[in-house]
Amino acid sequence: MAKRQLHDGSCIEFDPLRRRCIKLAKTGQYRKAAIALAELAHREQDAPTWVRLGAMLLRAGRGDAGIDALKQGLWLYRMDKNNKRAQVVSRLIERASHHRAA
Repeated sequence: MAKRQLHDGSCIEFDPLRRRCIKLAKTGQYRKAAIALAELAHREQDAPTWVRLGAMLLRAGRGDAGIDALKQGLWLYRMDKNNKRAQVVSRLIERASHHRAA
């Protein structure tokens, strides 16, 4: 499998912030992982990272912030004209909103 590349040409696997996010999430430290992901999302400004941040915030019990991050990811997918992924994120937002209301 080919390694994805960052904008500057370095491998994702060697990005310390990404490694930190993965490590924290694997150990169940969702709030700390969300903090690292927030920094990454603001740095990268890409839809997948915002969606990951939203999912992590939901896991950490921060529903409103999680939905907001998912909405940012949705908007970025729509700007990229990636309608299939936008539909998936839209369903995630809908599902998260229902869980918040219950």
